[in-house]
Amino acid sequence: MLITDIKQQVNDKNRVSVYIDGKFAFGMTETDRLFLKLEVGKEITKEKYDEITEENLYSKAKDKAAKFLGYRMRSAKELKSKLREDFSEDIADRVVELFKGYGYINDLEFAAAYAKDCFNIKKWGRVRIKNELRQKGISNEDINAALDCAENKEETYSTIKALLDRRIKNTPIDLKEKQKHFAFLMRRGFDIEDIKTALEEYC
Repeated sequence: MLITDIKQQVNDKNRVSVYIDGKFAFGMTETDRLFLKLEVGKEITKEKYDEITEENLYSKAKDKAAKFLGYRMRSAKELKSKLREDFSEDIADRVVELFKGYGYINDLEFAAAYAKDCFNIKKWGRVRIKNELRQKGISNEDINAALDCAENKEETYSTIKALLDRRIKNTPIDLKEKQKHFAFLMRRGFDIEDIKTALEEYC
């Protein structure tokens, strides 16, 4: 495999495009090219070519991960799923482990922040939040720890009553209406006994 050309990229002056046997092979930083001593007319082995392309993909995956995490916190599963859109499982796993090592991915911290927002902003109950966190790949241990940290039982009960106040507005309700309100609160993930207690105050 012969390097036939090396051209500076138009959109990024710090990167070059390397051509092998007359065809574009890969892009890389000029610093990496100098480090690897890649020059026009130099032969490279298939093993070296594979190593370079793998590291290029790894670098691109790191850039994508950084951008993805720049918007808000993510779980390890969310990050891996995003990376798998463009990269192999091996590269995705490498990047996830790298970001875990630097503390940019922490499922317990993510779960605690997510649970707090769901309790306080979305007005969801414990059951729904638990199900949502499971879908995001959070372990049961981290879910329970996060919920125990974020939930205030008195505030949760006050949330249920506030939701009912908006729906019922202190007017009498029959059994059919009661069932509708019960189903609404169940969908939000509140505890059955808390729902029953709150509804009894209106009936």
